[in-house]
Amino acid sequence: MSNNKTKYLVHVMVLITLLTSCTQKEITSPAKKNIEDAVFASGYTEQENNYTVSAKVDGIITLLPVKEGDAVIKGNLIAIVESEVQNTQLQDALVVYKDAVNNAAPSSPQLQQLQTQIEQTQQQLDFDKENYLRYKDLWNKKSVSQLDFEKVELQYKTSQKNLTALQKQYQEVQDALQLSVKRSLVQVNTQQSLLQDYKLITEASGEVIDVFKKQGELVRKGEVIAKIGSGDYIIRLFVSEDDITKVNVGQTVAININTYPNQTFQAKVTKVFPAFDESEQSYIVEAQFSQLPEKMFSGTQLQANIETGNRKNVLVIPTDYISKGNFVLLENGEEKQIKTGSKNSEWTEVVSGIAEGDVIVKPKN
Repeated sequence: MSNNKTKYLVHVMVLITLLTSCTQKEITSPAKKNIEDAVFASGYTEQENNYTVSAKVDGIITLLPVKEGDAVIKGNLIAIVESEVQNTQLQDALVVYKDAVNNAAPSSPQLQQLQTQIEQTQQQLDFDKENYLRYKDLWNKKSVSQLDFEKVELQYKTSQKNLTALQKQYQEVQDALQLSVKRSLVQVNTQQSLLQDYKLITEASGEVIDVFKKQGELVRKGEVIAKIGSGDYIIRLFVSEDDITKVNVGQTVAININTYPNQTFQAKVTKVFPAFDESEQSYIVEAQFSQLPEKMFSGTQLQANIETGNRKNVLVIPTDYISKGNFVLLENGEEKQIKTGSKNSEWTEVVSGIAEGDVIVKPKN
């Protein structure tokens, strides 16, 4: 009998506890506060001047002497791509150029042969000239026949023409050989220029932010091998279409960086890009730190609140008192729809629908 009575009392106490908890309500009333309006944005940090080093040819990376964090100056080697074919083509072009230079030299067989012919023809001309002058003197003295004189004269003129023709031929051959030298040199320079495409160098000084490839890896033309950064750190923020009109240069920004989760840093809006970014599906805003964190890393993710204004005596209620569709529950059980303004996870501005003296009940989860 005693045990049954005890069980009965326990049941009664549990029922009373449940009924009491069911009747408890969390209530509040709208209150006026001074609030700061802000636009939320996500983003990341990066250095002001960033550029990538990309492959200009297909091939295997045979040398990759840099790593993340390395300081580089303009002209430093970033990578070498395999270039056996190009080296062979350059060597072939050098052989052709060397042959052309040798052929164009005065001692070359072709020019030497012509030079010998010219010298022989010059000797013949000298002989024919001397003979012509002797026969001319005899002709004037009527000591030789006209026919003999004309034969000697013709031989002299023929030798003159032969020498002129050989000299012209020599000049033409020499010009052609020099042209061949110039053309082969152009080919050498072209092959050397193409060979430079296999050596990737920095365009400006900075720090290696990322290296995307490894030595021995295949790379295609246009693929990025490394990213170089320099200059001051800036903040790139992504702002929605609904909020971009509220953002202006000079506004204060509160920054929470993932690498410093327990700190908030101040910044200023420095640039609002005028066009919508299709790839990010947002508008882009840039900001600069008022004071840099102790250590900075490019690409660090962050969250930001851009302060767009301050307002006094704004009617607000706790955000978790609002149900879906912007409804609130009054103490008398009536549901009312309200019009809201600015909001965050803690407070929501009430534009209309309830007044300062109304009592509202927190909805049950």
